[in-house]
Amino acid sequence: MPIKQTSAKGRQRKTARPGVADAGVANSGVDNSKTADSKIGCVIFDLDDTLYDCFGQRVHVTHRYAAQAMVEAGLHTDVEAVYQARMRFFRQDPILRHIDAEVCRLFAAADPEAIALAAREAYFNCPVGKLKLFAGSLPLLRFLAAHEVRNFIVSFGEPKTQHEKVKSLGLDREPAVEQIFYANREKTLTKEEAFRQIHKKTGLPSRQMLIVGDRPSSEIRAGKALGMHTVRIRRGEFASQSPQGPEEEPDYVIRSIFEVRKLPFVWGLV
Repeated sequence: MPIKQTSAKGRQRKTARPGVADAGVANSGVDNSKTADSKIGCVIFDLDDTLYDCFGQRVHVTHRYAAQAMVEAGLHTDVEAVYQARMRFFRQDPILRHIDAEVCRLFAAADPEAIALAAREAYFNCPVGKLKLFAGSLPLLRFLAAHEVRNFIVSFGEPKTQHEKVKSLGLDREPAVEQIFYANREKTLTKEEAFRQIHKKTGLPSRQMLIVGDRPSSEIRAGKALGMHTVRIRRGEFASQSPQGPEEEPDYVIRSIFEVRKLPFVWGLV
């Protein structure tokens, strides 16, 4: 069984079960109904850094695109200098809460509001190009579908860009995926609301639903709020982000999509 972790002071890892090499950690505060033989009838996947390597394939490209937009909007420096500054601030705060303001301040922008807006729009609308799924993503989706588990994807970002990502990855025509939801920056659809819609659509109890994603403050928090099982893939853009309370602590932490099927669940309801 994947590793358990104490919730008291001085958390410590325990040895994983043989055959599940460092498969992850379970939170000691998990509900007692979430037992090792829990049946899962629905899995909801995040997209970026969950099913494909967003950090490796997109992050540097989008920050350079945003840097170009800032210079074109009137920031008096060169694109490379802005790009390097953005990457430094990104490493300090992957959530990007203040990155545009910090870059504007660093280079003494004459019109920081307009330049920051240009950067945000460029960042979220950067052309997609060719993307590639993690090697384990399609085998996992098809394994689950073969066991009559219903697979959904909930992405977040600019819907047009997210649609392009999904198309580039081939997920829009993948039979193992039942439906894809597009949460957006305007919050006309949030991840939690998408999870609620899937919950209603499947008619399954929360204990038979599993959330797989990489962000404690986003899909992990939303899944826990609805009483669903949660698995965090700790890698990529938000790997350094720590849970900001028990409401963001996942039930399990793993390192790659390959490890999902090794978790102590029964896949399918039959």
